[in-house]
Amino acid sequence: MKIYLDSVGCRLNQAEIEHYARQIHAAGHILVKTPEEADLAVINTCTVTAAADSDSRAKIRQAARAGVEQLVATGCWVTLNREYAIEMQGVKTVYSNDEKDNLLSDLLLSAEQKIDLEPLERVLIPGVRFRTRAFIKVQDGCDNRCTFCITTIARGSGVSSLLSDVLAEVRTVRRGNNKDGMGNIAAQEIVLTGVHLGSWGHDFTPPQSLKQLVSSILAESDVPRLRLS
Repeated sequence: MKIYLDSVGCRLNQAEIEHYARQIHAAGHILVKTPEEADLAVINTCTVTAAADSDSRAKIRQAARAGVEQLVATGCWVTLNREYAIEMQGVKTVYSNDEKDNLLSDLLLSAEQKIDLEPLERVLIPGVRFRTRAFIKVQDGCDNRCTFCITTIARGSGVSSLLSDVLAEVRTVRRGNNKDGMGNIAAQEIVLTGVHLGSWGHDFTPPQSLKQLVSSILAESDVPRLRLS
C-alpha cells in the first residue's frame, strides 16, 4: 500500500509521524511524497492556536481534493472536534489522541497479523524520510492545568515512556543503513519531545527525572548529539 503522512504543529506531532513512518516501512508498505500518489493518507492535526486549527482543516481538505482512497485524521484538533472532523468531505475515519497508537495496526493489519507482529511499534526502520535528525516521543500529556492552554485537554494527563522503550528506539534510529536504497540513514542527532518534557518520569514508582533519562541515553547509546525540545 502507498501511504502519505502529513503533520501540523509541534515537534511532538512530528515525532509521532516519524514513528508512523518507521512502522509503515517495517510492515512493507511504501511512503509517498504527495496525497495524489497515495492509497491511504494520515493527517496528524494541531489545535494550539486558531491558525493551527485552520492549517489542520486545510491539510485534510488538500488530501481529500487529491482523491486519496482512504483519508484518516488524528491528533489534537481531531480530539477536540471529532464530530466536525468525521463529517469533513473525504474523511473515512478519525482517531483521537488516546486511540492513535492503534491507528496503523487497525488500518494495515488483519487480526492474525496483529497477533504475529505485536507490538508493531518495536519493529522500527530509521530514516525513511532521509533525515539525519530523529524526533523521539518520550512523554505525552500534562498534569498542569494552565487556563490558557488547550493542549492539556487535547492530550490528557502526563504519561512517560518507559526508559527501556526510549533506549530501544534511540538504538534503532542509530542503526541506519542504506542497503535497500530506501534512505535508511543513521540519525546523527536525536530530539526528545513531549508536551511537558520536564515531567518525564514523575508518574513512575518510584519517580524518575529527565536528568536520569538523558544520562541513561548518553551512557547506553552512541548518539553524537542529544537535544531537548
